[in-house]
This record gives sequence, C-alpha cells and structure tokens, in this order.
Amino acid sequence: MIKCVLFDRDGTLGELMDKRYPNTLVPYCNIPSVMAKIKQKGYTVGVITNQSSIARGTGKGYDFDGEFTSWGLDIWEICPHDNADNCACRKPKSGMLLSVCQRLKIAPSECIVIGDRLSDIQCAKSVGGQGALVLTGFGTKEKAKVLDAYPDTTILSRFDEILNIL
Repeated sequence: MIKCVLFDRDGTLGELMDKRYPNTLVPYCNIPSVMAKIKQKGYTVGVITNQSSIARGTGKGYDFDGEFTSWGLDIWEICPHDNADNCACRKPKSGMLLSVCQRLKIAPSECIVIGDRLSDIQCAKSVGGQGALVLTGFGTKEKAKVLDAYPDTTILSRFDEILNIL
C-alpha cells in the first residue's frame, strides 16, 4: 500500500530554462494545488532530486527549502553531488529514497517515485518501491529504456495525472 508519493523536480514538476541554475524552473502547473489534493487523499508528498548545480557552484544559496515549503511538501531530500562524487544519494542510487523511508518509518515498497528518467525508476525499483514515468522533461526520450527495464512501469503524461491512479 502506497503511503508516500515522491517526485523528481527537474523535468517532472517543471522545465529548467537553464540546466545550470535551479532558479530557472518553470512549473508545469499549479504544484501546491496538486500536492494539496494528494495530501487530502492521505498520502505524504515529497521530492527527491539530484542537484549537481550545487556541486558546480551555480546552485549554491538557492532556497530549495523555501521552494518545497511553498509547494506544500512534507519531506524532501537533495543530492548536492556531481556524478564524479560517486555518492550513495545520487539517483539511480537509492540513498535519498531510503533516507525518506527512515525518516517516515515506512518501507520503500510503500513509496512511489515519479520522474522523467530511467534513473528515477531505478532508484525506486532497486529497493522494492514503485515508479511512474512522466513524459515531460526527458520522459519521452527515456520511455523505451524504462519499459525495456521495467515493463510494468506506469506512464503518465504529466505529474498531476498521479491523481488519477492514487
């Protein structure tokens, strides 16, 4: 039974106009309204997001906490590392998801991760969670790879379509 709905940020909840800077995100729709509807259904909502811009210095000082609070999120984890750092938190590794689960005292199988890349789905599936691919961001390009690896993956046109399956 799903208890927690976790979203990727970039490409899932909005499009980055300049991938180097987190403040260039243009939301796809009214994120706070969607999050409120998910919470009304009894789910915890959050974000797990890779933000290599922090490691590169272009995302330092960005107020992710303020952004996520304004969206009405309950919980979030940010990986501030670049690929070369080989950390345990950067998706497709599951460190952020496992941290959320530990904080909420739930199992990964009680989470669904919604994202626009195979790495988002791998993050969830590798520890027994569920994944849903959105066709925004890189989703359309990643769809064949995702379905080859995980044929049972739910496909959503946009992140707010999660409301139709919860």
